[in-house]
Amino acid sequence: MNARRSVPLMARCALLALALLSFTGCGGARGSYVWIWDLPPVAKTVEPLRPGDRVQVAVQGQETMSGEFDVRPDGDIVFPTAGRFQAAGWPPDKLATIVQDRLRGILQDPRVTILVAARRVPNVGVLGEVRTPGRYEVRMGEGVLDALARAGGLTPFANPDLVFVIRKGVGKQVLRVRFRYSELVAADPASVSFELRDGDVLVVE
Repeated sequence: MNARRSVPLMARCALLALALLSFTGCGGARGSYVWIWDLPPVAKTVEPLRPGDRVQVAVQGQETMSGEFDVRPDGDIVFPTAGRFQAAGWPPDKLATIVQDRLRGILQDPRVTILVAARRVPNVGVLGEVRTPGRYEVRMGEGVLDALARAGGLTPFANPDLVFVIRKGVGKQVLRVRFRYSELVAADPASVSFELRDGDVLVVE
């Protein structure tokens, strides 16, 4: 068995925490990172709303307040009567609670449900030693290899052992995840199961 795959889960979580705490934004392969196989399992969660998404809002018994609404470029949604709300960054159920609380001064017993009607296609940046650097759309569930293919693959000058995904977290927290190209094309489970998110930046050194 490969020694790196036998690291206990608690130790892997500790490695991830250390990587997050020590990350200072420095570039290059010597910057802080966590290997893809050292990431702890990530629970599936409802993705928060982002600009360009469209939501279906149902206010019980209030047809004029219900309907489909877009999340504006600034991240806000404007609802009839209820007014303007910051939507980007909130999951739909949390936004429904916020709207419902605001309506308590207008309706006696407001009941609000918000569902995602349409998602804006996620965008990721692909930089470094790829044939066509730029921003690319990725479908939900696509990963590093898909984005590299859209960027034309690696250049002859690329180091296939230095493939990174940079992901912004809460506040100033940044996660830098390292991959090997050989494991991506060999369908290594940890490497190919990693899903890109809107705003991720893929860097090949």
